[in-house]
Amino acid sequence: MALVQIDECDFHAHRDAQQMVDTCQDFADHLIVAEFLPHSRWVAYINIRTLEQVVYCVELSRNGYRIVSYDFDNVSDEVANCDTIYASAHQLLAGISPLYAEIYGFGRVPLKNISR
Repeated sequence: MALVQIDECDFHAHRDAQQMVDTCQDFADHLIVAEFLPHSRWVAYINIRTLEQVVYCVELSRNGYRIVSYDFDNVSDEVANCDTIYASAHQLLAGISPLYAEIYGFGRVPLKNISR
């Protein structure tokens, strides 16, 4: 199973977001690169509905994966998890989906917390 970690030397957000979606499709109920949010080489967005049917919009940047909303195709300043960054897609999924963590046994430790 590929870890889908971010390679900073060869990072392209939209391409890497699509790779994450393709690699992790079986690990969530719904997983797609966001269609209505802008993307660039440096940032892309992924819509996720977990195995528990919880909806997230996740930003992918060079820093990692970060929850930005509890709706598809949306960025919200008030999301509690916005300061938590995950190093890999599997770490993200384990952090937001207890069923995923239980089934696949990945840890729930974020890469880092951002201080504002």
